[in-house]
Amino acid sequence: MKKLFLWSFASGFAWIGVASAIAYAVSPIHSTPLDAARSFAGGVVAAPIIALLVGHIARRFSHLTRSQRFWVALGDLYLATYLFLLATGVGYVVRGWIAQSHVEAPQRLLIVDPLLGTILGLTYTGFVVVLLPLSYFNHVLLGKIWDQTPE
Repeated sequence: MKKLFLWSFASGFAWIGVASAIAYAVSPIHSTPLDAARSFAGGVVAAPIIALLVGHIARRFSHLTRSQRFWVALGDLYLATYLFLLATGVGYVVRGWIAQSHVEAPQRLLIVDPLLGTILGLTYTGFVVVLLPLSYFNHVLLGKIWDQTPE
């Protein structure tokens, strides 16, 4: 069981790298990687926890049919992206409260931005075409680790 959590946790850090690379690639001003990571600080902090959640969801992945695997990998990709953007919004809210003692439009940061960012950020930009195979492969690996773990 320890090995499973270690692999899920490591997966979270790998996805941090993917998110940082995407943030740097889509940045209009090509700021430094640290500035790009700072923009998603809340999501970066939450990524290992999100990876543990997705790893838990993937526990029966190898027992699904091919079409079910596709939909689970796709659904988890959208879920993880939404949770990442939600955590990023929480980071902005916390930073605003600490720095300025108030936050403008917290409902936009916590509801609208994560939802639109997930739907438009993955679908409209086409990142789902690149990230879906990575999500599927991640699920295959985690499913195999779950199968090897005694319950």
